[in-house]
Amino acid sequence: MSIREIKNAIRNKIWIFLKAKWRLRSGIIIRVENDSDWFVFNEIFTNKEYDAAFNLFFPYLSPNPLVLDIGANVGYFTLKAADEMLLAGIDNFEFIAVEASAKNFNVLRQRLGQPLLNHKARCFLGLAGHRTGYGKVVSSAQHYGHSSAQSLNVAGATKVDYVDVEKLIQNTSRSIDILKCDIEGSEEIFIASYGDLLKRVDAAVFEFHAGECNIENCRQMLRQSGLFSKGIIKEDPAYKTSVEIFSRQ
Repeated sequence: MSIREIKNAIRNKIWIFLKAKWRLRSGIIIRVENDSDWFVFNEIFTNKEYDAAFNLFFPYLSPNPLVLDIGANVGYFTLKAADEMLLAGIDNFEFIAVEASAKNFNVLRQRLGQPLLNHKARCFLGLAGHRTGYGKVVSSAQHYGHSSAQSLNVAGATKVDYVDVEKLIQNTSRSIDILKCDIEGSEEIFIASYGDLLKRVDAAVFEFHAGECNIENCRQMLRQSGLFSKGIIKEDPAYKTSVEIFSRQ
């Protein structure tokens, strides 16, 4: 075992020992259980990565908001959105969260099962993009670092079925208040596959991966669905990623 691996193992043991958690003003409990959690927690709650999107979208929420979190990871975006809604006096909301990593999914389901979100959040294991078939997921030591693979022969690749996101919505004519999509390069496939669903989306946040998709084509397809860019809220040139918000208003 390398020095770095030993340090990481010790750090993970420390996180387990600390049992770090915090009750937000809304009553939602946030847990930090490893370095990956700490990184994503700070992106969303400390750096407030999605706050610009929330500030734009929240004045237009319906009386019973529906939020789709596609690529939900371990749930921090959903927890942040739920916290914002509860603080705004909105409690009749519903979340649908989709995650492709089985390990992440188990954590996601546990975190969204807390009392304030009980019966308000439904979690599904599977890939998002195509509506049928299967793909491959390569696990990473960091839960935010999982990726897709072209072959199951790739080290760490596991077969994962695609889920039809449309079928997860119990009322197929219902509008979707917020869609968040962070699926590691499959966003162009998702947009191309769900044109009808996107026409029912009022607002969206996409993380684009320039090395994996044609971002301008994504924007064009979203415009055809009635969703127009309201700006880029984060860019990372090193990883060729950007977070962009879209709205029908």
